[in-house]
Amino acid sequence: MTEASVFSDTFLAFGSHCDVVLPNLEADHAKKIFQQIKAEIEQLESNISRFSLLSDIHEINQVGKDKWVDVPGELWEILTIAKDFHEMSQGAFDVTMFPLQSLWVEKENPEAKELNETEQKCGFEKIEFDTDNKRIRFLKDGLELDFGAIEKGFALDLIKPLLIDLGLNDAIVSFEEDVVLALGNHPAGTAWPIGIRNLENPNDFLHVFEVSGQTVYTSGTVFIRDDGEGMKERKIISPESGMPLEGKRTVSVKADSATMGAFIANIWLILPENDKAIIADQLQNIEILEVEYLDDDIKTKISLIN
Repeated sequence: MTEASVFSDTFLAFGSHCDVVLPNLEADHAKKIFQQIKAEIEQLESNISRFSLLSDIHEINQVGKDKWVDVPGELWEILTIAKDFHEMSQGAFDVTMFPLQSLWVEKENPEAKELNETEQKCGFEKIEFDTDNKRIRFLKDGLELDFGAIEKGFALDLIKPLLIDLGLNDAIVSFEEDVVLALGNHPAGTAWPIGIRNLENPNDFLHVFEVSGQTVYTSGTVFIRDDGEGMKERKIISPESGMPLEGKRTVSVKADSATMGAFIANIWLILPENDKAIIADQLQNIEILEVEYLDDDIKTKISLIN
């Protein structure tokens, strides 16, 4: 019998490293749990990732307008969650924005005509739902579903009950530092400290969330470069304007659900303060860190929603 220790391993999923840390388990048992986590997330990726050519979502994205298409299993679940989020945010959360996002990535200043043509391929309201039969149809050609904003959070919410059912008391499963699920306690006996780095100086932390049985999700218009030297821009498109968000900002959310954390982090980047307040009234047990990187300063704001 092998001794209990801190097991850690990683695999690739949803374009990121998925890191698994399992303390206080025998090595052989920890490896089996790791393989279960890996299998579950890879199966989910094969269903809901638009970049998997064999996925259900890839097949649906190839269907033209006015054709009803059945939406199976977990893909229907995440699609209906996206629909709820779209309605809750009055359109600020929209999983059909990929064509516009791609255009802005490819071109620094797209021409007005090209922008207008691409905008016609976006808009959640251009999807018709048949909830009784779990099927949809696109009302315009060129529409594409892309769950990149919430798929990692959805994956961790899928894994969380599995780990609990397996009797796991303490664990961390994370997609690098962007999306973290922390169960139980750190080996030192306290809640897991999940730090949010200063992107201008990654050795410093702007805030540390104390997490036990919850998740932390971070989104932003900037992120740390792969070489760790400075920040890199990320294009996040406002569904209302069709334009990339301005400024260097990040939002990190501690929540019971990683999918909900993903939703809040993304729309908090987009919405004005009065709209955030309206949505905040519908939330509970949420902690939000907003960071803005200015030329000569870093502004932070912490909001607690009980």
